[in-house]
Amino acid sequence: MPRLRSARRAPRPARPTPRPPRAAHLAGAAAAALALSVTAGACAAPGQGGRAAAVDPPAELVMQPVAESGTDPFTATTATPDGADPSPARTAPPPGGAPPAKPGTYQQVSGATAGLYAGVRNVASCDVDKQIELLDRDEEKVTAFAGALGVEEAGLPDYLRGLTSVLLRADTRLTGHGFADGEARAYQAVLQSGSAVLVDDRGVPRVRCASGAPLTAPEELSADGRYGGTGWRGYRPSRTVVVTPAKEALSHLVIVDVTTNLWFERPVGARSGQDRKLPQPPPNPFAPPSPEPGRSPGGGTTKSPGPTDTPTDTPTDAPTDSPTGEPTDGPGTGTGEPTTAPPMPGGVTEPDHERVNAGGRDGEDASAR
Repeated sequence: MPRLRSARRAPRPARPTPRPPRAAHLAGAAAAALALSVTAGACAAPGQGGRAAAVDPPAELVMQPVAESGTDPFTATTATPDGADPSPARTAPPPGGAPPAKPGTYQQVSGATAGLYAGVRNVASCDVDKQIELLDRDEEKVTAFAGALGVEEAGLPDYLRGLTSVLLRADTRLTGHGFADGEARAYQAVLQSGSAVLVDDRGVPRVRCASGAPLTAPEELSADGRYGGTGWRGYRPSRTVVVTPAKEALSHLVIVDVTTNLWFERPVGARSGQDRKLPQPPPNPFAPPSPEPGRSPGGGTTKSPGPTDTPTDTPTDAPTDSPTGEPTDGPGTGTGEPTTAPPMPGGVTEPDHERVNAGGRDGEDASAR
C-alpha cells in the first residue's frame, strides 16, 4: 500500500510591502493631523454651550424683546405675567448699522448696584420650580444647560433655586444659548429692558426666563458684525449695559417696583413674600437713560435725554448716535459704573423718600398732576 505523504509544503514567504515615497508619507501625516485638529475643535469646552469657541468670532448680535422666545428655546417660558413689566418698549426692526464688536464698549455695571434690576414686590418674575420641571423632562437639555453654566448636573436644581428672579432695567449685552441637535449653541445677544431673568449671588444674569436659556458673559463680535432678531424702539448701544460680577457674594438685591415705582429689598434666592420695603432710597442708585423719551425704565415718567442728546461730561471725541439715527458705539468705562453719574431720584416729596424717578415734566411732582 503506498505511503501517503504527510509532509506539508512550506508556505511561500509574503512579498514585502513597498514603502511609499516620502512625499506621500508627509501628506498622510498632514491629513491625520488635520483630522485630529477638526475633532478637537468639535469637542465641548466647559461653559461654552456644548462646543468649543469658534475659530472666528460670531458675526450676528441677536436682539431679543421681552416676551420673544427666539430660535431654539430650551423650554417654554417660565416668566410670570404678574411679575412682568407692564409697559416694555414696542418692537421695531433691528438696527441697520454694525453693533459694537467689543463688550467693553458698553457701560460696565456691577451686579451689586442698587436699582440695576426691577420687579414687583412679593411677586417672582420667574417660576423657578417650573423651570426645573421643564428641564427635567429631557436629559440632554439638563446636560447641555448645566454644561453651559459650568454646573454639576446633579446640583442643577439647587443651583436654580439659589438664583433670584428680577427684571432688567436696561438693555443688557450677554451670551445666550439655544438648544439644537442635543447641545447648547451659544450666540451673542442683547436682552430688552424689562426681560425676566434669574441672577446669581454676584448679581449676574444666568437664565432668561422667556426661553429657559442659560446666560453667560458676552463675547466679542467680528469686525463685520450685524444685528439680528427683533429690535425695539429706543434701542441704543450707549443705553446698553454689561453686568459684571459683584466683588463679594450678595445677601440681597435692592430693586425698583415697576408697578408702584418704590424701592424694596429682595433676599438672594428668595421666594414670594420675602421682599422688604425700604424706608429710603440708596445713596447712589442706578438710573439708566430712558429707552423712550418720557418713560422711566423703572416705572413712571421722567424727563430724559432724546435719542441724539449727549451728556455734558462726555468727551468730544466719544462716539454718539449718528445723524441718520443708526446706533453707534456708546461710551463705556472700566470702573464698573456708567460714564455719567446717575441722578438722584426726582420728585421726592414723601417723608419716607421711597419714590424712584417719580418726577414728571421738568421734575414736577407726580401727585400734583
